Amino acid sequence: MKRIALGMGLSDYYDHGVARGIVKYARNKPDWRLYGQGWMFSPLEDLPAWDGDGVITRLEFAEQVSGLSGLTCPVVDVANAFVMPRVRRVSNDDYQTGRLAGRHFMEKGFSSFAYCGTSPGEWSRQRLSGFMHETGQPDLPVFLRPLRWWLLENFSKELASFLEGLPGPVGLFACNDKVGLRVSSVCAAEGFDVPGQIAILGVDNEDIPCELANPSLSSIALNLERIGALAAAQLDQLMDSGERADPGVNTVEVPPGDIIERESTSSYASSDPLVVSALRIIRGSDGHRKKVADLVDELASGRRSLETRFKRETGQTLHQALTVQKIRVAGRILRSTDKTMEAVAGESGFGSVQRFFFRFREQTGMTPAQFRRKGGGFRA
Repeated sequence: MKRIALGMGLSDYYDHGVARGIVKYARNKPDWRLYGQGWMFSPLEDLPAWDGDGVITRLEFAEQVSGLSGLTCPVVDVANAFVMPRVRRVSNDDYQTGRLAGRHFMEKGFSSFAYCGTSPGEWSRQRLSGFMHETGQPDLPVFLRPLRWWLLENFSKELASFLEGLPGPVGLFACNDKVGLRVSSVCAAEGFDVPGQIAILGVDNEDIPCELANPSLSSIALNLERIGALAAAQLDQLMDSGERADPGVNTVEVPPGDIIERESTSSYASSDPLVVSALRIIRGSDGHRKKVADLVDELASGRRSLETRFKRETGQTLHQALTVQKIRVAGRILRSTDKTMEAVAGESGFGSVQRFFFRFREQTGMTPAQFRRKGGGFRA
């Protein structure tokens, strides 16, 4: 019998999602016994003194890292907060998560951006890096504090001062929903209009807190069950090989999921009403079936004028924006169904399978089949 310790608190949405993936994997392993916190596991008394066969843990704080230094069994981390040469990591692709956030704000016409995150924390650093890369603003305003600071409930004059100094309208990317909700509460206390002055996007899609927030919080969903299942599979390989970790393959990254848009990013930053109308049509329920000529007709505008104003406000051509919307719809279908590529191409608004394959790879850096196997997520 292989004894596997789950060094996670199971206290939040992230832990629950990852644990579900681990448990589903373990159900097909009759020789596995899971030990952890909570009634569903055999009790885990002391992780640093663990003498079992393997550990899957979420290392968020430095003292947790030092506490595992004496373990001789394989360890898989699902947090990506620290880079450790002898610990295998399976985590969300945080750099691409940052890029996804930047692209979301840019598609809404924002040209000013800000970031609120944790430090230290490799995952937060990578999300910031991807956000800076996508927006093209390496010097955007940044507010960083330790994770425990963000979990405090008292009002912060520091954060209020930071928000007051932002040039509005601004697209603010919060490294996770806890940070996003803290920012939103300070905005409410200080009278900042969300999303009019400050649009806020979080990560994790903790659905109940996000829905209960006022305004409700938009968030990037993560493929948590897949992270858990892959972490269990990686640990399985390490236990079979007798190695604690393979230095050549130390990190496995899982692409992020969809953006779940709610009220906190429901506005468009453009001051041009024609561009705002065009963006609403493109991002609408049937925007993926539109052509540039359709936009011109619906908006009763000259094509050249519309193209010029749209490019000036968003940095994209109308055709580029329409293509991105088609790719977004295609990705959603690929991720949630097993439909054929011909069906996906047709339902997402592409004229042919060949055009679909070409544009999809151009935008995401992978073929539709690769995207489906990875569980979804955009690179471009």
